[in-house]
Amino acid sequence: MSEVIKIIAIIIMGIGVLSSLLPVIPSIPIIFVTMLIYGIIDNFQQINLLFLLAMLIITVFSFFIDNIVAWAGAKRYGGSKAGIWGAILGGLIGVFINPLFGILLGPFLGAIAAELIFTQRKFSDALRVGVGTIIGIFGGSILKLLLALFMVIAFIVQVY
Repeated sequence: MSEVIKIIAIIIMGIGVLSSLLPVIPSIPIIFVTMLIYGIIDNFQQINLLFLLAMLIITVFSFFIDNIVAWAGAKRYGGSKAGIWGAILGGLIGVFINPLFGILLGPFLGAIAAELIFTQRKFSDALRVGVGTIIGIFGGSILKLLLALFMVIAFIVQVY
């Protein structure tokens, strides 16, 4: 396989790794699709279907990380089911209103609003749940970064 194609694939996957720090961005699927295309171009000489299956499992798992870890953060800081759903809904709405800031502010404000409206908590308690949601989102981003790095390193080991 041409070194140029390997380098292009690694650059695209590097962009995927960097974008893994942003919640909601499909960074790990970008990495997986790049591996899949590389495998097809290479007729699966350097990466086999078992390797791709393992990477697919990681990719599917990564889809749940943002919501699960944000949920865990909210729960750890006393969030109710309403607060957790508020964070998820706020994240979805926030991304469409302002992708840059909505990624963080949406879940934060959604968790606070849901706690205030549906559980009638004090503002300070609702704020604590919002902060826990943000901590969870950052934790999810770090976990996605580690998964993305693992995938790219595994790819490099396979092809070199």
